[in-house]
Amino acid sequence: MNRAINTITQLSEAPEYTQEDIIDLMDKLGANEKAFALLMNVPASTVRQWMSGTVVPGTASNRLMQIYDLFPQIVGKIIAARL
Repeated sequence: MNRAINTITQLSEAPEYTQEDIIDLMDKLGANEKAFALLMNVPASTVRQWMSGTVVPGTASNRLMQIYDLFPQIVGKIIAARL
């Protein structure tokens, strides 16, 4: 976990995730719209809007996606903590 924190603190602004980036990240995580919405703490309708490009994620969402992208193993820890 310290490695993740150190990496994130060395980064400046989070990248802007495009609809293609979001779809790729969901594939990487093996998450459908509902699962990704739960991970992102947003409604599934928001994920659908991101995927269609009608709405772009905000800075906090972009940062969270960046964390999931750089450290996908954290998703397993989140799931384990909820069980």
